[in-house]
Amino acid sequence: MQILLVLLLIVINTSAKQEEGFVAVTQDTDGNYDFKYAVPGITRAENRDFLGNVVGAFSYVDTNGILRETQYTAGVDGYHAFGPDIPVPVEDTPDVAQAKLEHLSKLYAAYGI
Repeated sequence: MQILLVLLLIVINTSAKQEEGFVAVTQDTDGNYDFKYAVPGITRAENRDFLGNVVGAFSYVDTNGILRETQYTAGVDGYHAFGPDIPVPVEDTPDVAQAKLEHLSKLYAAYGI
């Protein structure tokens, strides 16, 4: 599904270069919807199913001329964004983990915790 959205954004982005803008929206009475839009430098596509699950993506060209792209999902598990510009948690190395433990133990000792 994510690959489909990326391809869709590429198509929309290409379409936007040929036109001033593009908007397409479909929906039904069950709660499903699908929308896409593109204007020069910005694209977005989103799909929602009748259960409330949303899958989408957007892109824009920043002030440095760099294309920024983000994909996301939303539903009962919350909102989750991912893409090359979304930071991911970094796991501590064993040395860093040990240093944190030592620091916390000294901090707790200093405050009598």
